[in-house]
Amino acid sequence: FSFAEQLSLVWFVIDAFTHLTIELGYVYLALTTTAAKTDSFLGFIWREYGRADKRWAVRDPTIISVEMATAFVGILCIVNVFAIYGRHSYRHVLQIVICVCELYGGWMTFAPEWVENSPNLEGSSFELLWIYLVFMNGLWVVIPLLLLWDSAAQISAAIGDVPRPPRKAQGGPSPSYFYAAAGLLVTYMVLVPAVLFSAAGVPVQPA
Repeated sequence: FSFAEQLSLVWFVIDAFTHLTIELGYVYLALTTTAAKTDSFLGFIWREYGRADKRWAVRDPTIISVEMATAFVGILCIVNVFAIYGRHSYRHVLQIVICVCELYGGWMTFAPEWVENSPNLEGSSFELLWIYLVFMNGLWVVIPLLLLWDSAAQISAAIGDVPRPPRKAQGGPSPSYFYAAAGLLVTYMVLVPAVLFSAAGVPVQPA
């Protein structure tokens, strides 16, 4: 497997886990109680994130609707993990579908807020603005855009008149973009737990 393929595998595993556990957990909490009213660890996660975006600590219909749809995206991510591992030809078609869904989901999460002058967003501190709102959400824009670009180039090369090796697709992203994306992903995996476990009121303190 190339580095780009390895990165894609790791990303889709993380993506599936996020959608099918943490975000689907929000849907469960929102439909049964709210993050603000439960002492569970999942409730703590969304209360903490709710400091930056108040909608996640309560029952917000827009967020519930978007996150219900992302459960389906999580299942597609699992399918794509096997497609990449098995080098199936439909991998890039499925990858385009997933990435477009991710980008649209991100847009529908924040566009209603921007239209209303962001009444629920709180960016008064560096942590809330740049870590919670920009970085945590921006990763789900940057990597899908990169993978979308890669898949479009791979499909264009495959149907072109001149055969090209899979990783030599004309116009595709260079390896440096994937290394940069990997760096962002590692930073995310380290930074997010560090921020959560250092927050006040965390129900499970690290040993």
